[in-house]
Amino acid sequence: MTREEMIKEIAENTQRSKSNCHRIDELACSVDALNKMALALEVLATKQTAMSDMVDKIEKKVTAIEKSPMKTVRALIGYIVAALCSVGAGAFIGFYF
Repeated sequence: MTREEMIKEIAENTQRSKSNCHRIDELACSVDALNKMALALEVLATKQTAMSDMVDKIEKKVTAIEKSPMKTVRALIGYIVAALCSVGAGAFIGFYF
């Protein structure tokens, strides 16, 4: 290998080295951005899990609330029927006795 070929090889290697350094710098920026996105995704997943737990609790409370008025209405109907029966029985007893 002659001196001129060596100089040419060194120049090509230097250019390739500069190009590779530039590409590595770009990849480093991409990796940083990817790490930030991964961290943000982890935070979102944690918040979603917490929200899912909260929704489950709210769903149980809503179900209990939805069932509660029916119990009250049924009890009220029972009281009304009992009162009407009492009035009817009282009227019957008062009318015949």
